Amino acid sequence: MKNLMEQRAGQPVKGKRFRPLRTALIAAALCLALVGTALAVHYFGVTIVDGDDGIIYLQGGIAYYPYDSLSDQIKALEGSNGDLIRPVSSWQDAEDFIGVNLMDNPVLDGCPPTHFSHMFDGVMGDYLIVTDPDLSTVLTYGCYEMGEANIMVEARLFTDRKATQGEDWDEQFLGYKFHDGTQVNRDTYTASNGVAAQILEYTCPGDTPTCKAAFSINGIPTIVTVSDSPDVREVLYQVLDGFVLE
Repeated sequence: MKNLMEQRAGQPVKGKRFRPLRTALIAAALCLALVGTALAVHYFGVTIVDGDDGIIYLQGGIAYYPYDSLSDQIKALEGSNGDLIRPVSSWQDAEDFIGVNLMDNPVLDGCPPTHFSHMFDGVMGDYLIVTDPDLSTVLTYGCYEMGEANIMVEARLFTDRKATQGEDWDEQFLGYKFHDGTQVNRDTYTASNGVAAQILEYTCPGDTPTCKAAFSINGIPTIVTVSDSPDVREVLYQVLDGFVLE
């Protein structure tokens, strides 16, 4: 999963995924400053936007969750210096710690954690919670295996505190920059459960494809990445079809 970079604006690259003798994704969230908009009640799906800087951005699909809906556990972390990164033992433990149901997916529930882990700013784990000091953004990462395929799920919850920061927020919350020579294809997929996803499939010379799906569940933008298998599309569609919507 190389030849792709994500970067937080104005900060060094974070989040490196390593696995010996296999491809790697160098990752870190690219977040832009946020805006003063009213609490979102209705929201639309995630879209892909081409930036003038050569970066492909993900945009929209956001509902701003009330700060008061978060658990007392995560509220107790407010005011930490820099991003707080907390490994947990499962996706369910992450939801319990945050106090919000991020997703329901029996397909993923039946998959074991992957034998490699996600790394964010030097902290590694199969499941990670990452939040900023004011709890305006809560990121959750989960790593799974399905046969040969490695799967990473990212859920990006924004609180109403995020909606009151800055003046230039256009809800572009993540960006990808591909290196020269990478073949990139875009597509869409509507799962049997109604999940409507934007698809990015990219391949660098001599490597197997990596496939990403970006969509929104209950106003929480979610990205599923499948790699290291010749059947990334089939695995991705199986995961997307597995989501249970309320």
